[in-house]
Order: sequence, then C-alpha cells, then structure tokens
Amino acid sequence: MNKRKAFFISLLTNCLLGAIIFLARYSWGITLALGQAVPILLIPLAVSIAIFFGEGVGLAAGLFIGIFMDSAASDATCFNTLFLSIGCVACGVMAFRFLNRNLKAAICLSAGMSFAYYLLRYVIFYAFRGIEVTYEYFVVNLIPSAVYTALWLIPFYFLEKKLVNLYH
Repeated sequence: MNKRKAFFISLLTNCLLGAIIFLARYSWGITLALGQAVPILLIPLAVSIAIFFGEGVGLAAGLFIGIFMDSAASDATCFNTLFLSIGCVACGVMAFRFLNRNLKAAICLSAGMSFAYYLLRYVIFYAFRGIEVTYEYFVVNLIPSAVYTALWLIPFYFLEKKLVNLYH
C-alpha cells in the first residue's frame, strides 16, 4: 500500500474515532464513568496520535479535538483548544526526541497530560473564581478521573501503532 493511501486510511480512522467519541460523550451522554471517575477519552486519543505521528499531526489533532470540546463547553473559554494543542505538541516532541515510543513512556505522557488537564481546569475554573472545593473533590473526583483517563491510552496506543505501521 502506498504512503498516501495509508496516511489517508489512518487519518480517516482517527477522524471517525474522534467523532464517535465526541458524539458519544457530548450528544448521547455516554461517559463510561466508574463511580465518580469520569474519563475524557479524547485526551488519550490526541496523545496517542501525537506520540505516533509527531508534533505536527499532534498539533492538528489537539487543535481540532480542543475546538470540538470547547464547542460543547458551557463557558466561552478556549481552554481545551489551547491545552490540547500545546500538550499534544509537547507529547509529540518528547516521544520523538527524548523518549521511546513504548507503552510505558506513552502511559507516562498520558498520565502527565491527564493530571495537568484536570489540575489546570481546577485552578482556572474553581480556584481563580473563588469557588471552594473540599479535599473530597480531589480524592473522589479529580485524581480517579485523571488516572482513569490516562489508562484509556492503552487501547488507543495499540490502534495508533497499527495505523502507523500501515503508513511506514
């Protein structure tokens, strides 16, 4: 299979998967929650794309996924777009220049992105607005959601690995 066709197949697969995950979460209300932990599956998808396809494609994936997430957000900020764009570029650079693209490194990058996302979202949307949050919020909601989100990288990792093997 030539490279253009393989790249188109991987692009189409990632776009369809992202659209299905977005619609499932924001339109159909499917959250895959375990107790109070609610994952945001679009974050590990964007991270896995950045890990295997590099910072350029990671920037595009983070930008589009962030725009879609912001379009469904209740407030008028562009937090998701900025965070995912910058984070996916950082993950792509780290994966290609500093780390191996193995599962352990990918899980570490996903965990870093997930924890940074939930922590920054807390700081921007709760702490800066003066909304008090108890210790329970961190233990019951924030930390389990970040861990659960990070672990969703595992199926996306193997999917992207197959797609990048088609391309190269």
